Amino acid sequence: MKKIVALTAVISLSIFMLFSVSGCFNLGQKVAEKVTEKAVEKAIESEGGEAEVDIGEEGVSIKTDEGEMTIGGGAELPEDFPKVVPVYPDMQIVSSWKVTEDEKDSFSVSGIIGDSGKEIFDWYKSQFSNWDTEESEITSGEGSTYSINAGNDNYDVGVIIMDVESEDEVTVMIYVDEL
Repeated sequence: MKKIVALTAVISLSIFMLFSVSGCFNLGQKVAEKVTEKAVEKAIESEGGEAEVDIGEEGVSIKTDEGEMTIGGGAELPEDFPKVVPVYPDMQIVSSWKVTEDEKDSFSVSGIIGDSGKEIFDWYKSQFSNWDTEESEITSGEGSTYSINAGNDNYDVGVIIMDVESEDEVTVMIYVDEL
């Protein structure tokens, strides 16, 4: 099912970006939304799943029996996101999903933040101080990428922080797998 969610995410994000860039949010856009929703639903059905797809001005929402995903302005933390997993304060969530497989939940959240990548990285290091962690920092001429992999008895968590010098905001991606 993760293959279906990944496929759907790529298709949906591409469509959403196409509409956003081209400024197609008008009367014809509603027709395009419905056609695209049906096309994505059929793609998921061809892989043996069922989905409810909703594409609107706020973004894309996809719900299946195994989970749900939201991409765009309406994104928020997935339902049942573990409270023990820290989310940086004031992070603007731009995409999220939750999938349940073999009775275990997996989550992904992506967002943007106006603070520096180093500041965010240090905050996450302090939040995971009681977890088993591995940390890395890669700096290039274009910016820095930080990552933290943390684990406890219940969850494996990955945090990737991308601080590109030419961007005003830092991108943060959080991945959580229930053990």
